[in-house]
Amino acid sequence: TVGGASAGAITAIALGISEQEDFRDEISISNDPTLTSANLNESYKVRSLVYFWGSNVKLELFESVYGINRHDIHDPELFMAHGTKDVNPSTPFYEATELQEIYDSVGVYNELVPLEGEGHGAWHATVNGKGLFEMSYDFIVARQGLQLD
Repeated sequence: TVGGASAGAITAIALGISEQEDFRDEISISNDPTLTSANLNESYKVRSLVYFWGSNVKLELFESVYGINRHDIHDPELFMAHGTKDVNPSTPFYEATELQEIYDSVGVYNELVPLEGEGHGAWHATVNGKGLFEMSYDFIVARQGLQLD
């Protein structure tokens, strides 16, 4: 699971939909010898994304630069919480609804929890008595089928 808030959410979404080789081979070891210690042969699989008040800006940039739309059925499942009154120019609430539409269109499970009346950085927000961490934890446990003792 990868997650973040604001710029961290933007980065988490980009990581979740990117292919591992998208950025790994941009710089060669001959250009940057420190890459020999970067574990470039390791692989990973992101199964879930947690997004708090982010945006699609990095995805739109990726598409405009590389001409590739990386959204597909193989994207990780997504939990979003976003304030409906987010006035940050980079992260308005409609960015979350647009991302939900994208995920719905490719058939990837997602949940959007609108934080009614909340703005950017609403760490204190609750919905039905649950805070952000409890909601995202419940999402991860349920969607990944984790067994808790």
